[in-house]
Amino acid sequence: MIVVFASGSGTNFEAIATAFPEQIIALICNKETAPVINKAHAKNIPCFVISHNKFSSRADHEIEIINKLKTLKNIKVIALAGYMRVLSPTFFKELKKITPTPLLINLHPANLEKYKGAHAYEHAVENKYNKWELTVHEVIEELDSGRVLNSTEFEIYPNESSAQVQARVRPLEHKLLIDTLSKILFTESLSQ
Repeated sequence: MIVVFASGSGTNFEAIATAFPEQIIALICNKETAPVINKAHAKNIPCFVISHNKFSSRADHEIEIINKLKTLKNIKVIALAGYMRVLSPTFFKELKKITPTPLLINLHPANLEKYKGAHAYEHAVENKYNKWELTVHEVIEELDSGRVLNSTEFEIYPNESSAQVQARVRPLEHKLLIDTLSKILFTESLSQ
């Protein structure tokens, strides 16, 4: 039911895998040395490392990912959880060839109208916001612009660094992802 894409330490992947041990099908990772790989092995979850460095183009890399997805059964949702690659139009075109097409979601550490792209926590701290938001949204071709599926607001404290904010709200990230995935998997209200 769930395939997770991740590139780094895997805290969001681990939270998803712990919350949905029977529903998680696989991890796809684009970095051969990412700690998330060990977390997948520890939970006996199939892990496919498809390193973007081994492909001459982004499109070739993404087609290889789609080819791997086509070998998996019953994917309802693909969760980008710390996946540090912007997906190209090739990915979206090829994803539509999987029937039924899985819902593609992303956790973004900002309100989509306030900030798009990487370094959202840094932006919030540098611009002295006292409140900030986490958003889970449907992924579309336009960066950080899809339908908002769930969100939560939190405070940013004076003199807090972006790293401190990120570490402090990590449990909120996990909760928001898990709540959203639960609604997608066990109700029909978010899936279409």
